[in-house]
Amino acid sequence: MEYSEIPTSKISGSGRLTVPGYGVFRISGSGRISPEFIKTSGSSKIPGGLTVGEVKTSGSSTIEGDIEAEFIKISGSSSVEGSVTCKDIEKSGSLRVEKDLNCKSAQLSGSTSVGGFGRFEKQMRSSGSIRFGEDIKSEGNVRFSGTIEVEGSVTAKSFEGRLGRKESNIREGIEADYIDLRPGRNNWRDEGYLVTTDIVGKEIILENVDCHNVTGDKVRILPGCSISGKIQYRESVEVDPGTRMENEPDKIE
Repeated sequence: MEYSEIPTSKISGSGRLTVPGYGVFRISGSGRISPEFIKTSGSSKIPGGLTVGEVKTSGSSTIEGDIEAEFIKISGSSSVEGSVTCKDIEKSGSLRVEKDLNCKSAQLSGSTSVGGFGRFEKQMRSSGSIRFGEDIKSEGNVRFSGTIEVEGSVTAKSFEGRLGRKESNIREGIEADYIDLRPGRNNWRDEGYLVTTDIVGKEIILENVDCHNVTGDKVRILPGCSISGKIQYRESVEVDPGTRMENEPDKIE
């Protein structure tokens, strides 16, 4: 990764730094800036289009365009007026990304909103609320606790969720080798619920899920599910007696 040419600078109090070709850093608090790292505390505005080693912000921050980094850590409230590309991101608080989130590994806590797609080479873990305007894709694991809203589909090696009290939605279905979706046990009356279309996997465990079709090798339908289409399985099936379903499970080759 080739870093942007940024002068090494330090800002204390209220200050600004103009970087030719990129824009203006505006910081109220403190900040250290170089090609290797951007670190801000307090209120900051960071120009877009930068490629750096690390970005660490605490407090309130705005990135005015795309950002690319090896590592990003956000504490507090942050807004990115473009896409985020990084190897690893850790976030606690509130994050809004207008376009896409593309990284190797993501640890997200609090409220996360991504206007475009999410691509995670290794894993994505979220606690709190998370929303994507397009698909989530991962070659590894996607795990969440709380609520999830995906306007597209989820495709991953494994997809695990512990549902918060508010309804979750995945508009265009789920596909993963291992799928385990249940309400979080700390929820009052296990109210967590997820709505989607088709669910396809090898091993599937569902509780409090409303979907059209379920297709897998091993399928377990636990209490609180509603299946409006078909349940198809190759090896084994277990269905809670209270499940609302239109058709009996069908064994396929």
